[in-house]
Amino acid sequence: MSWAPITEEGLKAEIEHALTRMAEETRHKFADFRIPFLKLSCRRHKFAGVETLYAIACKGRQYIIYDDAEGDFGLVVLPPGEDGAVLHFWVLAGELSDAMRVLENGDYSACLVAP
Repeated sequence: MSWAPITEEGLKAEIEHALTRMAEETRHKFADFRIPFLKLSCRRHKFAGVETLYAIACKGRQYIIYDDAEGDFGLVVLPPGEDGAVLHFWVLAGELSDAMRVLENGDYSACLVAP
């Protein structure tokens, strides 16, 4: 089976599934940070083509993203003025609840570095 980029409908389903595995308090907090899908361009390495990550929640300049190639939620911090830049660095947190924990407390030490 070959990989194909996630669709917005597929991402909605992934988020809804993640919400069912999340504590009620965390679901309510996610609702506070949730944003309409924001497409972010990324490049996994210098020889890779440009791909899309979806930002789904934010707190200030920190965004929760979904990396469909890895099947994980993660985070990226966008410096001011770099909203349209191609991302080269983000971190993976795993489950949406894990990404929410990082977004809330700012402790990235438990995240995986990607790519």
